[in-house]
Amino acid sequence: MNVTELARQLKVPTSELLEILPELGFDIGVKAIKVDDSLIDKIKKAYKKYQKKVKFKEAESKVEEIKINDKEEKTDDVEKIIEIGNTIVVKDLAEKMGFPINKVMTELMNNGVMVSLNSDIDFETAAIISEDLGFSIKKISHQKENIEIEKEKVEKLEKLLSEDKNSKIKIPVVVVMGHVDHGKTKLLDTIRKANIIDTEAGNITQHIGAYKAKIGKKEITFLDTPGHEAFKAMRSRGTKIADIGIIIVAADEGLKPQTIESIELAQKEKLPFIIAINKIDKETADVEKVKKELSEINLVPEDWGGKTICVEISAKKEMNIDNLLEMVNLVAEMENLQADESRKAIGTIIESHIDRNQGPVASVLIQTGTLKLGDEFISGQAYGKVRAMIDHLGNNLDEAGPSTPIKILGFKNVPEIGDIFNANVSSKEIKELKKKRQKTTTTTSHLPSNKPEDEEENTKSINLMLKTDVIGSQEAIIESLEKIKHEEIKIKIVKKGLGNINDKDVIDAETTGSTILGFHVNINSNAEFLAKEKDVTIKNYKIIYKLLEDIEEKINKVATVKIVRKQIGELKVLAVFKTLTTKVIFGGKVIKGKIIKDCIAKIIRNKEAIALGQISNLQSGKENVTEVVEGQECGLEFDGDPVIKEGDLVEVYKEVKNK
Repeated sequence: MNVTELARQLKVPTSELLEILPELGFDIGVKAIKVDDSLIDKIKKAYKKYQKKVKFKEAESKVEEIKINDKEEKTDDVEKIIEIGNTIVVKDLAEKMGFPINKVMTELMNNGVMVSLNSDIDFETAAIISEDLGFSIKKISHQKENIEIEKEKVEKLEKLLSEDKNSKIKIPVVVVMGHVDHGKTKLLDTIRKANIIDTEAGNITQHIGAYKAKIGKKEITFLDTPGHEAFKAMRSRGTKIADIGIIIVAADEGLKPQTIESIELAQKEKLPFIIAINKIDKETADVEKVKKELSEINLVPEDWGGKTICVEISAKKEMNIDNLLEMVNLVAEMENLQADESRKAIGTIIESHIDRNQGPVASVLIQTGTLKLGDEFISGQAYGKVRAMIDHLGNNLDEAGPSTPIKILGFKNVPEIGDIFNANVSSKEIKELKKKRQKTTTTTSHLPSNKPEDEEENTKSINLMLKTDVIGSQEAIIESLEKIKHEEIKIKIVKKGLGNINDKDVIDAETTGSTILGFHVNINSNAEFLAKEKDVTIKNYKIIYKLLEDIEEKINKVATVKIVRKQIGELKVLAVFKTLTTKVIFGGKVIKGKIIKDCIAKIIRNKEAIALGQISNLQSGKENVTEVVEGQECGLEFDGDPVIKEGDLVEVYKEVKNK
């Protein structure tokens, strides 16, 4: 057959075919005119294989090109990634992108979203808009979001407080901090001549409180912050709204973790503080040791030549309390604390809850301005009008000035602890917030379905529903639960709320496969009956420690038991005495650790494992023993493959059950 005819059949130019043929194993010459007919079929088959190889290589090169382009695109994307939380204000989104607000608004309208520049949009909407504008968006972590929110609150509060014009000397606000059970609450009891310690479960303060005390002709407002580790967030807020700190240290125990943390918080917030060395009446008290520990962290007491004010007291025996309060007033004078009584009130929410009879109630510390009955206010996402103000003694007030802690009735919804309380607002601002809240509450939310495992992370989950009396307790419990880490089990808070446990909670718990946890709440009788019928577990607690212990115990029950082999010793085989079908009797010397009877033995030869079995008997000095230690020689009976030879190494393992 002519070469040109063959080239036509293979759909390839003649010159190209002549170049390819040698590669295929048919070297007929570059100037050949004819091809032997016996080779035609072989050439056609070889050429088809050749074509497949060429196409595969072309495809590979395209994939590589795509990968390179992808990498370039991803490199560009890295520069255009923005982080947001569950929601973001439109103008804030535009600012993060570096675009004019009009461009973002236009893009929203093009997608059928009609909002103002101050409106919130959810994460999903923001993601769509961002993608259209060439940005990649990712959700900010819960912890990072909380830090950002807290930072924004502090900055906003500082800005509002800086607007004071007619400032005058104000009452100092003092925060009492320190380690659990070092006597913070007892100190406040002594100062106020009131005993609130009996109302707290386990004698541990579990809610932030504020109290006003009259010291001679002067007044001081005290914040009592809990010392338990779970209340770290609440202690942090305490330093942000206080003017002076009292850090209490037990003379018989010295500095503890929460003491150090309280000192660091005060230093971070540039909060002037006094060290109160408590329990000096105890026989085991060692004041000098406490002062030495303070000096070691660069807090040298005044009587040691330093600048740290230290006052030795006994809250129980009422020793030197007057001296401590004099020091507080002295520091207050030095700090020249001021506020503007003439303006509308600005403050901070220090506690909030739902009262069965009074509805949403919050404790507020007024930091500047004067609050009057009938004043409208906004606090975070909450709003209302002051219907009543009650001081710490239960007296009704018509107005409250700077540094006054009060309970306020008139909230339409429960505010968050740490939110700014702002009475310097217009009716228009309140209407906008009300409209925004109505829009939010009409959006349906879905509880997660009951899944035995988390499909994404391939972990088991423990679903919990949490009902507490106040938000402070709720925050503390959730923060503590988040610290319980387990590689196999994840804790999920599928629902949280304030108030008593009711029928709806039980139904939701059944739907989500959750355990209901109550803290300082009651269980409705119908809910109790329904829980038994639906086989839903309800647990109610008074102390946070017990709740956390029970959850850890539940994790241990759910966790899979893993058998872990732990090497305990090594032995060198010195002689083989007897070899049977399924066992070997031999002698050796323990060169590392120890050998224990009934443990697993691995036989190693030339650094490779050749057999696995068990030490069924162990002898030392012709006596049966249970253990032989390093340096001793012994006789062993090995149950397993009888392959042991002199010079082999025997590694001995013990099985340990881990959860």
